Amino acid sequence: MTGRDAGNRAKALPKPKPKTRARILDAARELFNERGPGNVTTAEIAEAVGINEGNLYYHFQRKEQLLEGLFGEFAQALHAAATAYAASDDGPTRYRAYLTGWFQTMWEWRFFYRDGAMVFRLAPELKPRLKQVSDDGQGLTRRALEEMQRAGLLTIPADRLDPLVTNAWIVSTYWIDYLRSRRGIGEVTRAHVDWGARQVMNLFQPYLTPRGLAEAELGAAREDG
Repeated sequence: MTGRDAGNRAKALPKPKPKTRARILDAARELFNERGPGNVTTAEIAEAVGINEGNLYYHFQRKEQLLEGLFGEFAQALHAAATAYAASDDGPTRYRAYLTGWFQTMWEWRFFYRDGAMVFRLAPELKPRLKQVSDDGQGLTRRALEEMQRAGLLTIPADRLDPLVTNAWIVSTYWIDYLRSRRGIGEVTRAHVDWGARQVMNLFQPYLTPRGLAEAELGAAREDG
C-alpha cells in the first residue's frame, strides 16, 4: 500500500462517535434552549440521543446533575469567549470578534439566561458557582479592555473603566430579560441576540480611537458582507 493509499484510507474512516455522556449533554442543551429545562423530560432527552432512560440514568440520575454538567461546559465556553482575543491573530477585527463572542455564547447557552429562575430551582447548588463565574468573567473583561487600550483602539479614563466593565456585563447578562420584560418578546431569535451585541458596542463607541472606529466599521462591513 502506498503512502497516498494509506492517507486516502485514513481520510475515509468515519469519525469516532461522541461518547454517550457528551451526546446526552448536547441533546439536553438543544432541548433546554428550545423549551426550557422545566418543560423537557429525561425521556425526551433519552429519545433525542437514541438511548433508553436507564442508560441516561447511568450517567445522570437526576435533572439536577444534567444541569450541573451543562453548567461546567457553559463556564468553559464563557472563559473561552473572554480570552479568545488573546489566542487570535492581530487582525483588524480581533477585538470586535471578542465582543460579539459573548453574545454567540449567550445564544448557544440561552436557557441559562432565559430560564435562570427555573435552573436554580432544579439545581440550587449552581448559585455560588454562577457568582464565581461572573466574578471571573468581569475580571477577564477588564483585562481585555486594558489590552484594547494598549493596542490603541480605546481611550478610557481610569475612573470610567470599572463602570464600563459593569455596564457591559449587565447588558450582556440581562439582555434576554430586557427583551422579555420591556419589549414583550417571548421567542428570542439569533437576530435579537445580535441586537444585544450592537448595544454593547454602543457602550464602547465614545471611547474608540480613530483606529478603533475604523476597525469597528471594517468589522461591521465584513459581517454585513
